Amino acid sequence: MMTPAQPLYVPVLRRKQGECQGLSRLSDDIRAAITPCFVVPPPKDATPTLGRPPTPEEIVSGTGRQIGEYWRFREAYLDVRFLFKEFDGVSSTWLPRMFNVAREHNAHLIPVATLSDLSGIHGTSFLDSLAVNCSNKIAIRITADEFDDDLEARVSQVLSVTKLSPVDCAIFVDFGGSDFTDVSAVADIAQAALEHLQMIGLWGKIVFQGTNYPTVNPAIESQIAVVPRNEWLAWKAAVSFDASTAEHLLFGDFAADCAKFEFSQKGGGRAIRHYRYATPDSWLVVRGSEIGRDAEVMKAVSRNIVKHVDFAGRSFSSADEYIFQTSLGLAGPGNSTIWREINTAHHITRVVRDIGKVKGMVFKEHQYTRQPRQSDLFASTAT
Repeated sequence: MMTPAQPLYVPVLRRKQGECQGLSRLSDDIRAAITPCFVVPPPKDATPTLGRPPTPEEIVSGTGRQIGEYWRFREAYLDVRFLFKEFDGVSSTWLPRMFNVAREHNAHLIPVATLSDLSGIHGTSFLDSLAVNCSNKIAIRITADEFDDDLEARVSQVLSVTKLSPVDCAIFVDFGGSDFTDVSAVADIAQAALEHLQMIGLWGKIVFQGTNYPTVNPAIESQIAVVPRNEWLAWKAAVSFDASTAEHLLFGDFAADCAKFEFSQKGGGRAIRHYRYATPDSWLVVRGSEIGRDAEVMKAVSRNIVKHVDFAGRSFSSADEYIFQTSLGLAGPGNSTIWREINTAHHITRVVRDIGKVKGMVFKEHQYTRQPRQSDLFASTAT
């Protein structure tokens, strides 16, 4: 087993309970290979634990505690883009206080900001929130449509005002709003964006972010839909993925989810009973029947994954073992939180293992206990 000198992968997570639990499922070597980016939902997004939307104070104090519980003593990025509109009437000190509370709970968080954030009214709050004793002080999120002739001047102005140097900063190149239908076109754009950024400065990290996962569940009842992971294919093409790949453009996606963030005060309806199972180049979106008990439906969903040619095997991760056990009726059926947990843990393991494989890195197999088999009492024996 090898521990990477820097992360191999930066998944964007919604800070939902299931995704946090998915992180806790990861083996230590997989955990060491990632730096997650948590996106904080606004107060109107109801939480299962409270049964209502949290107050601004509960978000400020609760975010760091939650991340500290599931990602203790490890670096993570924190994106608060959806809080500004809701926190307009709250004291401007809420942002640095959120990061201070997180650090008190051993969550080593790095703020994520846009160029507009840093040059606008929130700039001072972000500077008061800069990470300490982390690989980066801040991450700057730049969307694909911001790569124009004015970008270098805007970046230079922000760095001058904030007194930050490029090496202090990670850059997130956000392709979340991009169409990933044409893999080669996205790869060309990503490569051009990388070259543009490298001309501006020597950055601490540059992270590609994007996904081809659809905003609406693509599978129909009791069927399997195959969705190509074009963001993964485009990134590999952009960096000429091989054993000598330079650490100049890290891979990032939105884990087992789309790039569109939707929040609801009342919560959604009945959860769709399904798994989103990442393979080396696609997702298997395996959807269950609309009728029947969860135990029956999720057993059938899990069985469809286990018998599929792209099932990675029960030793691939603890999530795969859970799916295997559910297919036998020995685990599960779970609920929407647990299904998200399993999706997250398998997906992150899949990405890390696939990057590591090309880099010559070996990761531990998940250790599982074989089910005991009772011998036939009346079986004949050789004499």
